[in-house]
Amino acid sequence: MTRVPLADMDAQPERVRQFIERRGALNVLRLLANAPNVFGGWAEMVGEIFASDTFTARLREVIILRVGHLQDSPYELAQHVGLARTAGLTEQQIDALVGDGDLAAAGFSSTERTVIDTVTELCTTHRLSDESFAAAHALFGDEALTELLMIVSCYYGLALVLNAADVDIDAEARFQP
Repeated sequence: MTRVPLADMDAQPERVRQFIERRGALNVLRLLANAPNVFGGWAEMVGEIFASDTFTARLREVIILRVGHLQDSPYELAQHVGLARTAGLTEQQIDALVGDGDLAAAGFSSTERTVIDTVTELCTTHRLSDESFAAAHALFGDEALTELLMIVSCYYGLALVLNAADVDIDAEARFQP
C-alpha cells in the first residue's frame, strides 16, 4: 500500500491537473503532485524525454526498462512494458531487459547492446569505465550521450521515489506519452 497519500486532484493547480489528466491519472503522478514546487519541472523533463527525436521510442523504452529492472522498480516496469511492446520490442527482448532472459540471444542491434551495456554499467557501478564511455560516445556523440544519461537519471531517481513510497501499481491506468 502506498506509504504517502496520493494528492487530491481537486486541490491541485490547473496546470498540474491538466498534466495528470492528459497522462492517465496515474498513481505516480498523484504522488508527485504532493510536491507542487518541483512537479512542473519534473513534468517538463519527462515531456521533453518523450518529445525528443534523439532516440526512437523503442530505444527509449530499452533504456527505461533496463533502469526499472536494475532499480528493482515494479511500478516502472508495469508502466513501461506495454509501451515497450508498442515500440516494437519482442517478449524475448523484454524478458532479457528485465532479467529473465538472455541478452545475447534476444536479437538486439549493436546500438541497442551498447545502450544496454552502458545503462547496466552506470546503474550497477554508478560510473562508466573509460572503455564504456568511449564506446557510447563514439556511437552517440556529446548531445545524444548526454540525453541518454539524462533519461537514465530521470528514471533512476523516479524508481527511488516509487520504491521509497511503495506506490501501488495502477490496476488499469497506463502512461500516455
